[in-house]
Amino acid sequence: MTADDLYQLLRSYDPSDVSMQQFHAVWVESIPVEEAVVILNGDPASGTRDGFLGWGTGSDGGGEEAAGLLAGQVGDWILVIGDHRSTEDEALLALSRCGRRALAIRWDLHGESTLEYAEDGKLITVIDIFDTGERSGTDPNALDPYLYGLRFNIDDDIPGEPAVEPGESLTSALTAIGRMVGHRIDREWLEATHTTYVVPADDPD
Repeated sequence: MTADDLYQLLRSYDPSDVSMQQFHAVWVESIPVEEAVVILNGDPASGTRDGFLGWGTGSDGGGEEAAGLLAGQVGDWILVIGDHRSTEDEALLALSRCGRRALAIRWDLHGESTLEYAEDGKLITVIDIFDTGERSGTDPNALDPYLYGLRFNIDDDIPGEPAVEPGESLTSALTAIGRMVGHRIDREWLEATHTTYVVPADDPD
């Protein structure tokens, strides 16, 4: 296991130069998949059995064209991989209502990359995964028990230790999520059969 193993795992499904430039995923506790899909503006009637291997990114990363959601069960949680709209604050808060917990990762190699935690319709913690000193939310330190021993900050210069690369930051964020959820994303989940749903393009009006 390497420091960036989860980044490399995701990238292995598309080894092109543009793979893993962006990645957006949300985990939600105790919610039916179809309810989450509706909240994320997907069409529950469009469900098609599929897996990450055949699905790829599932989206152009924007809202100008129809996109996709890949959704599957992870213990008592569901994992949904989509585009940036699936991890926006409004979506995360809606998913977490009724006492639920929700976690999201927004990964943009050349832009904003955050780990977010919401509970019962409130944004509890937002952490910049390249600089964990940049935090916000009603309890910015709520995720600290899950961050123990993980490295994030790419600007850290600690004598005797290798530099933290972006891939390690992403892996650390996914590891922290796995600690809370009780299941770290892995090849078994990525290669299992889940369900994809269509998300219509945004209305230009």
